[in-house]
Amino acid sequence: MRAIDNVFSGTGGQIDLLNTLYGGSSMTTMNVDREDDRLVITLSAPGVSANSFNVLIEGNKLVLYTLLVGESARQDYDILDPDAQPQRLAVPMFLRVLDIPTFVDAEQIEAVHEDGRVMVYLPLNSEDQLHRRIDIKDLF
Repeated sequence: MRAIDNVFSGTGGQIDLLNTLYGGSSMTTMNVDREDDRLVITLSAPGVSANSFNVLIEGNKLVLYTLLVGESARQDYDILDPDAQPQRLAVPMFLRVLDIPTFVDAEQIEAVHEDGRVMVYLPLNSEDQLHRRIDIKDLF
């Protein structure tokens, strides 16, 4: 019977995490806009904290995701192991993997959290960085 209790307490923790206060988790939305000198990706998920948003660069890919993180609701840690820490649950809410275009300066990409949204700024390369003539060297 103990194993069944553990299964249900873990499931209950996840259900409780998904059914957060005021009606559950919210969906993350993504918008892409172009300004004069950059692209702006806006991620918005009302009620989701800033540290739940993640922005990674993996090679030529931009990885955007949000995780809903909570702690297990189990109360029997002191009985099983007094030194045990509560389990942390992480539920993925949103994931997008985007190719970084060649006209974006990948070294200058930055992200800012403002007014409950995360803005990812992708600065555009200047025109002369996009087009240049390669001189051919004569080796003989």
